[in-house]
Amino acid sequence: MRQLVTLSLLEQQSSGARLRGVSYSYRMERPDPQVETALLYAVSHDTNINVRLSALDALQKFAGTPTVSRALIDAIPTQDSPLVQIGLIDLLVGRNEADVAPALQKLVNDPHVNPAVRQRAQWGLNKLRAA
Repeated sequence: MRQLVTLSLLEQQSSGARLRGVSYSYRMERPDPQVETALLYAVSHDTNINVRLSALDALQKFAGTPTVSRALIDAIPTQDSPLVQIGLIDLLVGRNEADVAPALQKLVNDPHVNPAVRQRAQWGLNKLRAA
């Protein structure tokens, strides 16, 4: 039942309703693939940055699965929000996801990337190398 409510709320026009949908997902021990997909979609495409950040936070406990991990890595370069990019970097580096290194290197080398994001990407690369 919570999965249905979560999915329904994540599809609403109101960002407040979508935030409630993300909140419902926290209560699930293990969401089904549809909820994971909806949360990943929210991280990458939601128009509201707070919904994106909340969805990212909700996905932390599921980031160990290869599908979620890969989707989060792929989301880094597509983000238009430095806050979300930094959140993605922190999550993936904190989980020691070595596969994120190429994406981080691209951020470091791109002069058009927000300076705070470039700095955090460099931090992430250094931390991954030290691990």
